[in-house]
Amino acid sequence: MAEQSDLHVDPDDRAVPGRAPKQGLLKRLLGRFGRRKKPAAVGMDGPGEMPGEMYEAMQDSAEPDADLIQTITGMDDDAPTPPRRKGFKHKIAGLFRIIGLILWPPFLRGDFSTVNRRLLLAAWTAVLLILASVGGWLVTTGENLTSLPGSEVVIGVARLALPPEAKLATDQKLDKAAPPPVVGRLPSGLLVAPDPTLSEATPRGLVPKIGADGRQPWNAYARPFDEPPTRPRLAIVLQDMGLNAQLTALAAERLPPAITFAFNPYAPDLAVQIERARSAGHEVLLGMPMEPFDYPTSDPGPYTLLTSLSDQENVRRLDWLLARASGYIGFTNLMGGKYTSSPEHMRGIALKLKERGLMFVDTRVAPRSVAAKIMRDAGGVYAFVNRQIDAQPGAQTIDARLDELERTARAGGIAIGSAMPYPVTLDRLLAWADRLEAKGIALAPVSAIANRQTPE
Repeated sequence: MAEQSDLHVDPDDRAVPGRAPKQGLLKRLLGRFGRRKKPAAVGMDGPGEMPGEMYEAMQDSAEPDADLIQTITGMDDDAPTPPRRKGFKHKIAGLFRIIGLILWPPFLRGDFSTVNRRLLLAAWTAVLLILASVGGWLVTTGENLTSLPGSEVVIGVARLALPPEAKLATDQKLDKAAPPPVVGRLPSGLLVAPDPTLSEATPRGLVPKIGADGRQPWNAYARPFDEPPTRPRLAIVLQDMGLNAQLTALAAERLPPAITFAFNPYAPDLAVQIERARSAGHEVLLGMPMEPFDYPTSDPGPYTLLTSLSDQENVRRLDWLLARASGYIGFTNLMGGKYTSSPEHMRGIALKLKERGLMFVDTRVAPRSVAAKIMRDAGGVYAFVNRQIDAQPGAQTIDARLDELERTARAGGIAIGSAMPYPVTLDRLLAWADRLEAKGIALAPVSAIANRQTPE
């Protein structure tokens, strides 16, 4: 019994040097992954501090726990830990890290003042490069802003922003007007233009007028036509001529002279191109820019007649168009679906054209166009297009539309077709015109159909 009393623990014995307090299994396992406290200096005892000798003894006594961990996990403590597989969250984080590097490039890293200086330098560099590129483009292509090769015809030319007196031909400016040529006929049979008895000098240039003897420009500058009235007549008007000078010259040379050319008023060297076409025998119209339904998404140019403008402003724009060249017989609408559908606005144009002795050919881009009807009611000279032959520019479609025009001409005695100067259109017109004579239909200039149609 005395030996048993020796086994009692002294209650005043708070710690046994060299041995660590016994811990539970879970705590001993997780304790290895916890953050260890830095041991206090040897010999330092203070509140919450452990003597250095005791910490080292506890570290030594903890070594058997490694055997316990190896026994439970089956892993050697000295063996390398296999790499952990990255989960979905890690992959997403890596993706966002890459995106961040792209959106926030290295040259923008640094303090605020450094970033500002770099941004300012980059901005000025970009501005100088853009200005240099635009300047080089204008120098190399400025001469061809309104013309493209092949069938790519420029229709919207609002970017030109022409001032009122810009782009006037030299011989059309009042202060530099050349003396009018001797009145006569070109080898093609057309009247030499301008005829001084059919011209009026204005601040913008020479404009057509009715002669003192009653002659009107639309008839005087027309292509002579002497086919019997009983024979069906079919006219073709080529729109937007002149924007591609090379294509226009080729068309004037190869196409039958009876085909009428409608020149875009913004075309470069307009007077020269019109003279070349008339010398080849083609009578000439000018395009009159008019407001379409989707204006300004579709914009015929800076001198477009608009329903939102006053009558005085529209007349001023028409005066600019009148002085663009000489030798034309009248106008055809360039776009203009909304304007030609407005009786109120068309009435003023009709009276102005009648006063000048000019014709108006309505392309009927709007189903409810009243242009031809208003011209007739005003006592002017008019015609209107029956069919656009190359709205879908394909050979088969063009041939089918030409056949429809032939049937219209046979049924009513007259028909007018409108077309664009696409290469495929020019090719089909050449082939078609060669066969037209054998079909008993006369290919006529549009002036030969003036006032012979009945507007609805």
